[in-house]
Amino acid sequence: MSSTPVWLRWTWVVPAAFLTVFLVYPLVVLVATVTSGAGVSLIDPLLAPTIWQVTALATVQALVSTALAVVVGLPLANVVSRYRFRGRAVAQALVTVPFVLPTVVVALAFRSLLGSGVPQGFVLVVLAHAYVNLAVVARIVGAQWAQHSGDYESVARTLGASRWRAFVDVTLPSLRSAIASSAAVVFVFSFTSLGIVLLLGDPTTRTLESQILRQTSVLLDFPGAAATALVQLVIVTAVLLGGAVAARRSPARRLQPVGLRPLPSRLGARTAVLLTAIAAFVIVLAPVAALVAASLRGGSGWTLSWWASLGSIDAGTTRLGSPLQAVLTSLGYAGLTAAVAAVIGGLAAIAVIAPGRARAVGLLALVPLGVSAATLGLGILLAFGRPPWDLRATGLLIPIAHSLVAVPLVVAVVAPGLRSTDTRLMSVASTLGAHATRAFWTAYGPVLRVVIVGSAALAGAVSLGEFGAATFLGRAAGPTVPVQIVRLLGRPGEQSLGVAAALAVVLVLLTLVLVLIVDRLGATPSTRRSGTA
Repeated sequence: MSSTPVWLRWTWVVPAAFLTVFLVYPLVVLVATVTSGAGVSLIDPLLAPTIWQVTALATVQALVSTALAVVVGLPLANVVSRYRFRGRAVAQALVTVPFVLPTVVVALAFRSLLGSGVPQGFVLVVLAHAYVNLAVVARIVGAQWAQHSGDYESVARTLGASRWRAFVDVTLPSLRSAIASSAAVVFVFSFTSLGIVLLLGDPTTRTLESQILRQTSVLLDFPGAAATALVQLVIVTAVLLGGAVAARRSPARRLQPVGLRPLPSRLGARTAVLLTAIAAFVIVLAPVAALVAASLRGGSGWTLSWWASLGSIDAGTTRLGSPLQAVLTSLGYAGLTAAVAAVIGGLAAIAVIAPGRARAVGLLALVPLGVSAATLGLGILLAFGRPPWDLRATGLLIPIAHSLVAVPLVVAVVAPGLRSTDTRLMSVASTLGAHATRAFWTAYGPVLRVVIVGSAALAGAVSLGEFGAATFLGRAAGPTVPVQIVRLLGRPGEQSLGVAAALAVVLVLLTLVLVLIVDRLGATPSTRRSGTA
């Protein structure tokens, strides 16, 4: 690009510096702290049987959760991405809701839905993980399924194949790449789960993430925690690479956008589509409805007492600040996270389209995806929670950690929009006499304004629901909403449960508002009009 501004070649400096200082340096400090003692080594913790027992438990749980999410998510992907019916846009949006809800809220919603009579353990954790990750399967597989015209399946049916045989032999292989990608992502999310496991699990459903938290906060076993984090990082990386390899080996088929098709003419097929859509509504809304009911129900019937006590320091008897104060604290952290992640992630995404080696910073920005949130929080605490770099009094530790978690998502949102921009606009603007910088903003400015604000809202939503790093970095008198909910649930009495439910409903509403902002900003005028149909 002859009209490329000079500063574009240096956009990588700021995100590279941020990631080096707040990601690489804390991890180096963590490793140095662990290995600084005489005779301390990561080998002994790696040979301990406990770490491999937890790994086996987490692997089995993640595999079952992935299988259930795929089995339930495939029919939903087919219906919401291919058929035209009243309420389709709402159904498509609802399928996404569980994924954006904080895991602590999902866990509490399932406890409210199933009641105290259902024992905590493997089944409950698997159901919650499948619920959270339905959107991953529906969105990833649905995006590819929507581009299939069905011509190949029609040919197979003409040649005598049944509907099931045509699906297995023709449709399923063409979706293999999307299924492999979504399954890998679901496995990683289930394998590294923390909030759901803490609230719904038992000793048979531990994950490596929960083990890291226990080793650091209860056992003070930092070498063991570092070894556990290393094992988790290796397994997560291997699964993601395996999913990518499986996707590449899938049969290639030329795809093109296909319009939504009308409901099937056959009564049986039409009924199946509509029942699947209705099931999507029920599956998504039932836990949330149970959560709302729990916030309005007491031992003597329906009540608003739990909502009225949100501003009281005695609410839930935590005596560590009111729930309303926790909401304000979380909103403050979310605002800082949104600003920092949007700037750092936006510059990293711009670096991806810059010429030369600047785009390598885009890969560095994805590194936090493979790092345990608990490990990240511990590393930041060790690096910046004591002299000479003590930032605890500034209140910046949690926003820094949350920004590291959100930056990869910002890059994932911003980079595709920049890549899809017609670069010829820069050349045209330059030909008409615009300065290189003016030409750049003429071409990319409209896209950047939309995707940056949308990704900032997404980063804020991530901050609102993040639990792992906040458990390490939060101050006792200033907990975030997820941490406050867990503390409330750790105390007996209906007041603690009711206030926790009310606080969770507030968190749901705040998260949904941010997600609606993302969806609104990410929609073109045409898609907005069609979405109202």
